Amino acid sequence: MNFSRDIFAGVTMAMASLAGVTAVASLLQQAGMDFAASFTAGILLSLAGTLWSAFKNYGVVLTPSLTVSGYLVFIAAISHGLGWQVILGISFSASLLGMVFWHGSRYIPCRGIPPIFPWGIKLALAVFLICLGLKMGRIVIASAWQVTMLGDSADPLMYWSMAGVVLTLALLAGGCSCALFAGMVVTGAVTFIEGFWIIPAAPFFLPEGLDKVMGQLSFSLVDVRDGAFFGVTVLSLLVMLSAVHWSTFTALAKAEAPADGVRFLFALGAAGALCGVPPLVISPASAALQGGRCGRWALGAAAFVFVLALFGEPIVAAIADFPAMVVPVLVGSGFCLLLSVLQHCPWSENAVKRRAEALTVSILVLLLPLSGNFATALGASLIGYGLFMSMAGCFRQVAGMIWLISGVFALYYIYGSMF
Repeated sequence: MNFSRDIFAGVTMAMASLAGVTAVASLLQQAGMDFAASFTAGILLSLAGTLWSAFKNYGVVLTPSLTVSGYLVFIAAISHGLGWQVILGISFSASLLGMVFWHGSRYIPCRGIPPIFPWGIKLALAVFLICLGLKMGRIVIASAWQVTMLGDSADPLMYWSMAGVVLTLALLAGGCSCALFAGMVVTGAVTFIEGFWIIPAAPFFLPEGLDKVMGQLSFSLVDVRDGAFFGVTVLSLLVMLSAVHWSTFTALAKAEAPADGVRFLFALGAAGALCGVPPLVISPASAALQGGRCGRWALGAAAFVFVLALFGEPIVAAIADFPAMVVPVLVGSGFCLLLSVLQHCPWSENAVKRRAEALTVSILVLLLPLSGNFATALGASLIGYGLFMSMAGCFRQVAGMIWLISGVFALYYIYGSMF
């Protein structure tokens, strides 16, 4: 039944997303924010965003961004000595500017963009999810002489993550409608029985700490240099979030107008900053719902899991410490999205344009998993598309919007190298 499949998909998405919420709370703790307060605020905003997504029938789960949070914590807080209150101020400013920009531009950013870009984004996101899961489970690890290498099979996390991935893919190949849920549950149950994660002695607690983070954002800076860095970081975050929101919304959400969803995500980001949460984004685990027909049931199940998580932070943290059960969800979601994308490819009939499109998609697919940065991958592919088409003698066929967005990304790269 589609009903049961979507319920399983919703629980799967929420469980995989909870690991990200815990990781974001741990990052913000390094910047001085209270962990319990950050976790509670993150779950509440994820719950609110997911319920709104269900109301709009977008079919996606929303969670605080681990990538953006890491960027703000390590660059703004640790490298430049700014407090977590200023991080929230940066997030609020970028989200407010994003709301204004995307409201004014309306549907303009989508005009003139070839259909190969939305398709390429989905393909790149599928590969990104697979690589993210393999990395999280230490199935692939960093190498001194190659980009990556196979992990150590003696590592329990690698061993059980690999077992969960094999089981999940086998179920997918057999046409099992709840393959991701089954892979997650079986992997979680086996690793629990083996003692790799345990239920804490005090597994439940009342949500607390919101008074420590709500309304605590700050714009106070020590000197002019900090002010300049604040402004550049806000602009960089605006470009980064625009790329992340548009890419993921185009790839995963069920909506005809991505700009509407992007404005909604920026509005949530501004509200989140006021409540003590970094910008919310579409959780990559939302790919688990690909093919589902009744997204509202799935999102309702995901919201229910978020409500339970509000009172079970110790259990969520224990699972996040040994994330073997999350790995099959990420890898399986990536393959589900990959299978969906490969069914149709909007290549141009012109051989010259098709070659330029193939090179552009290759940049997307390579850079997103390697960098983990949507802005870097999308910007490089847009700039590359204009360059490739020009070198092929098709300069006039490149829309002005492509050149405009490419210029914005070029400035983003320049600012990033300066700070």
